Amino acid sequence: MDLSEYKKYTVQAKKWIKGEAFFESLICVYAIPHHVVSPKDLGIDYFCEWVYGDRPTGVLFAVQVKPSGNERYTPQYKGIEKGRNELSKYEIHNQNLKIDESAFHYWRGLGIPIYLFVVIQDFSDVGRETLDCYYKRFTEILTNEEKRDEYKYYDDFYKVNDGSSFVAFKDAGELDGGFARDLFIDHVHLSYSKGNITYLDPREMGLKKFKSNGVFVDMLKIYKDKIIPTFYKTKQNLEYLGYIKTTDIELPRSVNFPQSSAQ
Repeated sequence: MDLSEYKKYTVQAKKWIKGEAFFESLICVYAIPHHVVSPKDLGIDYFCEWVYGDRPTGVLFAVQVKPSGNERYTPQYKGIEKGRNELSKYEIHNQNLKIDESAFHYWRGLGIPIYLFVVIQDFSDVGRETLDCYYKRFTEILTNEEKRDEYKYYDDFYKVNDGSSFVAFKDAGELDGGFARDLFIDHVHLSYSKGNITYLDPREMGLKKFKSNGVFVDMLKIYKDKIIPTFYKTKQNLEYLGYIKTTDIELPRSVNFPQSSAQ
């Protein structure tokens, strides 16, 4: 048989397998990854459930994984994201990382946090290959039209591995920062965007910084048009059940929330 007739195990195929395997090896310590096997490309490779210790939390998030060699796409360091996840921030100028509108449309309907994970294979050290992993958040872009207009495919990537370890918490002692911080904030974004004012206790995700009954006033301001109808509907239901008898409880249509910076 002519060898040209054989199926090829291409460099690209090897890269994809290695990239997904590296992602799974990182995330599996802090989340249960469920690989999506589908004949169609839906823009999602994994559905994951966050785990704290040995306890699944019920917090789900979706991931698209894109392996990439860095011969032409070396991540450009942009500093530390101070006061937020405290991770190193990068730009990655690789047009293969662009998300098309059909994927955005599908992602909006999922109603869970969405992340793009990029695995970079580095061959700059002769005879030695290293792998690094970066992620980009999409939840706020999907829930806030103003942020959607600001979307830049190459911006706001965060390095989330230290060698073979996943940086779930930037400060392991205080259990603060890192990917866990962003996942929690995105969880709150989605709750508020659906008109809900409750969300999971951050301590159940392992985070100590945030109060269990805290109020994120900056996000309340963004999603007030979703939350105000919840107030009126709750009031109506409580009146129907007889828990309140007055109709004098009103909330101003125009609400000026104070500024904060939890995003």
